[in-house]
Amino acid sequence: MRKLKKLGSLIIWAGIGANLLFVVPLIFAPEWLLGLLQIQLDRVIWARFAGLLLFIISVYYVPAAIDIDRFRVNAWFHCIPSRAGGAIFFAVNVLWLGAEPGFWVAVVVDSLFGLSLLWVLVKISRLESLGNMIRG
Repeated sequence: MRKLKKLGSLIIWAGIGANLLFVVPLIFAPEWLLGLLQIQLDRVIWARFAGLLLFIISVYYVPAAIDIDRFRVNAWFHCIPSRAGGAIFFAVNVLWLGAEPGFWVAVVVDSLFGLSLLWVLVKISRLESLGNMIRG
């Protein structure tokens, strides 16, 4: 169980790190990052704002990354919905609304970290339930 909890924390920290790989260039060099991903940019302020919002979302992950036992609710209600929301939002926009394929990066990143953390949280919950059944 301890290894699973460490794995959960590691996944959250890695996801925060991945987010920061987008946050920094979105805020300080949005033209460069979006050019790299071949995404059109009308107004640079929107890319910078997206970077700021991604940073704010990432800050909400920190308590669960530090102590997944104490802040498990944060993992369930901050990390999982935001990762799922990001993956779904960008997939819908690329598949049906004509957004550039460069947005698949967000789908992959959010799906990878979201599904990995979901697997860990479900596994922890099952093991705790099993332990409670054995004790009780």
